[in-house]
Amino acid sequence: MRGDYRIGEWLIHPAINSMERDGETVHLEPKVMQVLLALAAEAGEVVTREQLRSIVWPDVFVGEDVLIRAISELRRAFSDDPRVPHTIQTVPKVGYRLITSVSVVLPEPPNGLSAPVAQQTDGIESARTDAREVGSVPGVVPPPALQKAIGASRRFTVLWGFLLVLALGGAVWGVFAVRTNHRPARAEAYTSRPLTTYPGSELQPSFSPDGSAVAFVWLKDGERQGHIYVKLLGSEAPARLTAGTAEELNPAWSPDGRWIAFVRHDDVRTSILITPAIGGSEELVYTLPTNHVWEYGGLTWTPDGKGLIFPEQTDPQAPSVLVELSIQGRTVRSITSPPKGWDGDWTPAISPDGTKLAFVRGPEGSVYDIYVMKFPDGAPQRITNDGRLIVGLTWSSDSSELIFASNRSGSISLWRVSAHGGTPEHEPAGGDNAYSPSIAKQGNRLVYSHGSATWSILAADLNGKGPEIEAEILTSSEQDASPHVSPAGDKIAFQSWRSGSQEIWTAKIDGSNPIQLTNGGASAGSPSWSHDGRHIAFDARPASFAHIYVIGADGGAPRPVTSGNYNDIVPSWSVDDRWIYFGSNRSGSWQVWKISSDGSGPAQQVTVGGGMVAIESADAQWLYFTHYAEQGLWRRPLSGGPERKIFDGPPTGNLNYWTLSGVYAYSLSQQGSQFTLQRIDPETGRAQVVYALKHAPTPFAGISLTPDGKKVIFAELDRASSGLTLVEHFD
Repeated sequence: MRGDYRIGEWLIHPAINSMERDGETVHLEPKVMQVLLALAAEAGEVVTREQLRSIVWPDVFVGEDVLIRAISELRRAFSDDPRVPHTIQTVPKVGYRLITSVSVVLPEPPNGLSAPVAQQTDGIESARTDAREVGSVPGVVPPPALQKAIGASRRFTVLWGFLLVLALGGAVWGVFAVRTNHRPARAEAYTSRPLTTYPGSELQPSFSPDGSAVAFVWLKDGERQGHIYVKLLGSEAPARLTAGTAEELNPAWSPDGRWIAFVRHDDVRTSILITPAIGGSEELVYTLPTNHVWEYGGLTWTPDGKGLIFPEQTDPQAPSVLVELSIQGRTVRSITSPPKGWDGDWTPAISPDGTKLAFVRGPEGSVYDIYVMKFPDGAPQRITNDGRLIVGLTWSSDSSELIFASNRSGSISLWRVSAHGGTPEHEPAGGDNAYSPSIAKQGNRLVYSHGSATWSILAADLNGKGPEIEAEILTSSEQDASPHVSPAGDKIAFQSWRSGSQEIWTAKIDGSNPIQLTNGGASAGSPSWSHDGRHIAFDARPASFAHIYVIGADGGAPRPVTSGNYNDIVPSWSVDDRWIYFGSNRSGSWQVWKISSDGSGPAQQVTVGGGMVAIESADAQWLYFTHYAEQGLWRRPLSGGPERKIFDGPPTGNLNYWTLSGVYAYSLSQQGSQFTLQRIDPETGRAQVVYALKHAPTPFAGISLTPDGKKVIFAELDRASSGLTLVEHFD
């Protein structure tokens, strides 16, 4: 195994970007492996952040967060605790140090001759000596990557940079390492490489039937809308296929490879079009009855190539059903019938043999399972049973299995499950946080999206000398969002993925001392402090449906407040803490409800004309609220009376991005690509811009003001980009 070496108990294979121990295999992204090589070359010594960036990214400007994520993934691979490290030690404000033994694995000597033995090092001092002498062991030549690391580690070039901003209304995640004990033979057989590394984000890949080309959505850096491109595997530059100016999604190849169907969405309508795969005139084939599109809603062709299957809603609050469109006759028939009040059916995928249709179904937007039915009119059979977020679904080339992206183990990653059901298995060909997989019918090829992002919670001074006066409270490569300031103004509660699943956390107002409150893996979010500061209400999904829970501000066991086969989300407290308001679809449409904060007594419906996120005014005279899938902010007297729209914001994708403070309402507003926070006088409707956001807001994330009204706390998607990875020899 020439070029391999050991770090502690792990055998490192730089040539194939993997490491193994006792039958366990970890696959690393190439840049992460290069970071490991650089640290190994100076084992026991401190390698500065500047050195690491110059070694691993010598000709590219990258930000500090890229290196932090790489170190984090290495620690995950080695099961290393940064607080009590046994492999990688952080030297504050300087860099990192490898503190375990390093040794080269020597090649087998020819003709039975003996060869020098690479000594196992023991302790930091031995590690230092071994690292320094690795290039001088008789008969041993370090692998090329390690040679490069040894030489480059002497350089002191400082590189400053940034990640590209992703402005699409959905999240992307970093992909680096995945650990698995399943299917070791498959893990050794495949090879993977980047397919696209263009500036911006490449999303939703779709393989041509013969596996020779990939259609995908490319959201270029600086652009607001993504468009459809096609890339031949043997070429570098992709070709733009579509000519529209609106957002374009979900490219899908016809079975004969001649056509590509896609979705086009703007402020007025959502339509389905087809265009020749080699380029040419587009043809509009259908306009959906509602202008409500989900980024991963999906689109697929019927096996005979004469029709298309996609999700449709007759009303924004109705469940999504899968329908089949006859392209020639322009007639539509319903294929599925999800339960009333559910989110519905999405992501259709026809098996390569044309006999089965797979899709996801769930009661709520982040709770789905996979279903399979015989096509065209069989009864759906449930294949998975744990209710998780699913972001992309594809069939194996032999139609026996389904490959899908899910957060069932924490971060988004690839899984596979038999088409007849069973326990899903981690798929080692994708990394932590891989999504939108597509498998070619021919050629044993897989392609998926991967990316990186930086999420930030910020505090902006509304009384400063300009909108640039802000401070970063928290930043993470995993999503931090929905901040809410405590009544005393000394802490914030927020939702975060930093533990591997979305949980409720608290921190001091400056972001220090973050503490995880929940640990149920149930997608807990939307935290809200009680006015006495003793409790935090939130929504969570431990058993498919979302419901309201309360936990002590210092932790403890969460207490359920609502229950039932419907969804209750986004809680807020009445001024006297006796009631908790929340949005619910328990009546068949989304309305504002309230329930006693101790959970006693039945829930009471508050609105009748629609409602979602509600907050009671400080004088307990008014209830302010937003509507589901409708831009605007309304209010009505608590004592009863008609509702009145007071402001045109927030946008529909950010219905929680508003709050109250004193006599004013504060709301997100969007003009073109610019997002601003505005202060609204509810009596006159007059609005004033108080802050201009630098980046895209985190969807449905919430804002909060400090008790003195001087600072606004909010969340942003700071920097993000994504690319496509190609896996060869995939089975």
